[in-house]
Amino acid sequence: MVGRVAVVTGGNKGIGYHIADSLVRSGLFGAVVIGCRDEGRGQKAARELGCDFMQLEIGNAASTASFASAFTQKYGRLDALVNNAAIAFKGADPTPFEQQTAPTLDINYRGTRAVTLLPLLRKGEDPRLVSVASMAGRLGQVQAPLQAKFSSPRLTLPALDALVDKFQADVQAGTHKRSGWGNSNYGFSKLAVIAATNVLARENPGVKVNCCCPGYCDTDMSSHRGPRSAADGAQNAVILVTTPVAQTPTGIFVRDMKPASW
Repeated sequence: MVGRVAVVTGGNKGIGYHIADSLVRSGLFGAVVIGCRDEGRGQKAARELGCDFMQLEIGNAASTASFASAFTQKYGRLDALVNNAAIAFKGADPTPFEQQTAPTLDINYRGTRAVTLLPLLRKGEDPRLVSVASMAGRLGQVQAPLQAKFSSPRLTLPALDALVDKFQADVQAGTHKRSGWGNSNYGFSKLAVIAATNVLARENPGVKVNCCCPGYCDTDMSSHRGPRSAADGAQNAVILVTTPVAQTPTGIFVRDMKPASW
């Protein structure tokens, strides 16, 4: 028996690397697995961290299914999952805004939702599901009628999926601003992640489901402009995994190491 098992997606660099490092060092897990798209980088990071690597490309259905099958066969259960992998188009990227929408949502929201691994988490000891969101996912980026839908205690995952699909359709039609949406694909994708966290927390009382913002960190995603170190930012996710269960709420958004408003 390997004891408790944790998975960190996108764990080969940046925030994910330091989350995995902290979980390895915590001594709480018999195995920490990083799921990464690039096998070479993933294997290298795993050697440095002293953890395991399994290939996983978020947003690729075949890769997700293969990962879930291989993980189930090897471990049979999961105690903590940190969904960290994400993409962001840079400001200088020439790709038109409307062409950035589908890939951003397919990875940051739809792909992340596909890797919740809840059947495995339900078999775990004190299971935790943590999604790395962002302060860019603030509810105020959409107008009041949409805010009410995303924050409704009656929101379901199918209804949330429909809202995400509507945003994408409105962007393609060029009507998203007058329909009440914001103008950030990345920000909207993280708003959807936070909303999904709230729904999953309500629907899975046996699992602690939370999300966090690591802050503006010195990583590839920020073009290394962030003033906070990746190691420091990673702790916003780490505390949601390592804090004793009796002291860990569910359905919250953490920023600067404490619960924050959405």
